[in-house]
Amino acid sequence: MTRYAFLGLAVAALLAGPVKAADDLKNQVTAMIQAARQMDYQGVLVHGMPVGVESMRFYHAGEDDGSYRERLVMLTGPARELVRNGEDVRRYHPEKGRVVVAPRRTGTGIFRLDAAELERVRAHYRLEQGPSGRIAGRESRAIEFRAGDSDRFTYRIWRDKATNLPLQTEVLDAEGRAQETFMFATVETGVPPQRSDLELGAPPEIRMVRRRRLEGEDRHEVLSSLELPAGFQLKARFQDADGDRGHQYFFSDGLATLSVFVNRTEGPPDSAGHKGKILQRGALHASSLSRGGYRITLLGELPGVAMRRIASSLEDAGGDSE
Repeated sequence: MTRYAFLGLAVAALLAGPVKAADDLKNQVTAMIQAARQMDYQGVLVHGMPVGVESMRFYHAGEDDGSYRERLVMLTGPARELVRNGEDVRRYHPEKGRVVVAPRRTGTGIFRLDAAELERVRAHYRLEQGPSGRIAGRESRAIEFRAGDSDRFTYRIWRDKATNLPLQTEVLDAEGRAQETFMFATVETGVPPQRSDLELGAPPEIRMVRRRRLEGEDRHEVLSSLELPAGFQLKARFQDADGDRGHQYFFSDGLATLSVFVNRTEGPPDSAGHKGKILQRGALHASSLSRGGYRITLLGELPGVAMRRIASSLEDAGGDSE
């Protein structure tokens, strides 16, 4: 009897091990989400892709209730700025002489995952403990969101062991190759940014262009045949200031994103000589096609094979891909 009792305890311990590890990883992810929102921090971010590198200054002021305000200022390439708060996102493009104002989506500038989305994400990604290392001079440990199928990338998120702040995100393909890296080169925590650090550097007379969030989940008729990977949900619809001439549909599985832009076109459709072509920039893939007097543009952080299937669902219904 004693022998069987010990055997039962051993089996119970083996079964409890994976459950405890999974709960620990979930707690680590939750801690990262809270740190990204509630902490005060600032530093220099580096965005790396196979085609090049860009850098930006980043400021974040958090509150205990989860609200925050943050500003991003590009240090390389064309001058650009972005300010995100609890209600909207403001993008300043000096060369265009305008500020684009749009409703804010979930997540922060360094970690897009929202706590309410975690269980949905785990249905399509497997949480695993990743390697240890140093990011921005800080001891860090990675958590990997392993893609459950070929329709999405794997995400490796490095967290600061001392503060739980996400310090680096790597987007990996099926072979484990980094398609995109977003990391702090330097970071300072616990020091609130100055008020001026969080204000958009646009002149007061700048032209403001507002994009409106639309209610409901209705799709434009030209998207009636759109087929998405499992787990993707419509998170928001936006309308440009031009009204019916411009709509954006924002889909996500909690980590990966897909934007679908629908714009009215004038004149005959463009040539379909580039049918099936998928353009790539880092982890982003894009495709464009004409259908029913509209230009449909797909822009997603998805593998090329997934984007090709999505584009094909529209092409097969009568679109001409480019």
